[in-house]
Amino acid sequence: MNRIGIVHNYWGTDFTANPDLYCSRISRAASIGFNLLTVQMDAIFYAKDDKQRLLDTAEKEDVKLNYSGGMGPNMDICSESAEDRERGIAHMQNAARLIADMQEGAEFAGAITGVFRDELKGRSREKCWENSVNSMKEIIKAAEDGGVIFSLEVLNRFEHFLINTCDEALRYVEAVGSPNLKILLDTYHMNIEEDSIGEAIVKGGDKIGLFHVGENNRNVPGRGHIPWDEVVGALKQIDYQGDTVMEPVVLAGGATGGSMAIHRDLTGGKDLDDLAREGLEFYKGKLASV
Repeated sequence: MNRIGIVHNYWGTDFTANPDLYCSRISRAASIGFNLLTVQMDAIFYAKDDKQRLLDTAEKEDVKLNYSGGMGPNMDICSESAEDRERGIAHMQNAARLIADMQEGAEFAGAITGVFRDELKGRSREKCWENSVNSMKEIIKAAEDGGVIFSLEVLNRFEHFLINTCDEALRYVEAVGSPNLKILLDTYHMNIEEDSIGEAIVKGGDKIGLFHVGENNRNVPGRGHIPWDEVVGALKQIDYQGDTVMEPVVLAGGATGGSMAIHRDLTGGKDLDDLAREGLEFYKGKLASV
C-alpha cells in the first residue's frame, strides 16, 4: 500500500481553510506520522503564490496532497434542468484543469455524482442515474486530458441517493467507461450499506482509487466496532496499492459537524493530535498483523 493520510478539516469545523491553515495542517499531519493530506478543492483557486507555498510546504514535509470536493447549489448533474447540469459539468471540468495545473498526476475524490446531501424528492432514480452518467462522460474528458484521477465516493443513503454500494459504484464506472474514473470506498459508509465490508472491498479490486478509514461513529480507527481484521485482510487480498485517508469527524458544530450530524464532542477529552496518532498507530498495527 502507498501513503496513509488524514483530511485537513479534522482540525476544524469547516470544509475549507485559508492558505496559512492548510500549510500548518500539512506540518501538523507530518509531525503525527501521516504522509498525505486531503485538502478541499478551494485551495486550487488561490493565487499563484499561495499555490506554490502549499506545494513547497508539502514537499518539505514529504506530504502528498490530494483534493476533495463536489458540486454546489444549481450544479446538480442528476438534475432534470439542463442549465444545472451544464453548470455542474463546467464546474467539475474547471476543477480538473486547475488540479492538473497544480501538480502532475493529481487525484480528486468526493461526492461527485450529484450534490451532497441531496434527496430524491420524488424524482426517478433511473433518470437521475442517466443524467449523472451522461454528465460524467463530459466531465471526465477534462480529467483525462490533464492526467487527473477522479474517485467517486460511495456514500450512505442519508448523504445521497444515487450510489450507496460498491456494486452500484462499479456499474456507474463501467457506464462512464473511463480509466480516469475510480471509486472511493469508506469504512464508515460501508458499515451502513454493505452486507459484507470485506466482500465489497474484494469486489472493488483495482477499481478502488482511494480508501477512507474511520469508525462506525466517525471516530478514529480503534474507537468503534468496524471489523478491522476483515478490512485489512480484504485490502491485502486485492493487493491494494493506493492511498488510504483517515476521515474522522469528531468536533461538533460548524459546516463539517453540522453536515455530518456530529452533535457532541467525540474526542473523549483527548488532544486532537494525540487522538489522530492513536488512530494511525491502531490502523498501522492492523496492517502489520495481517
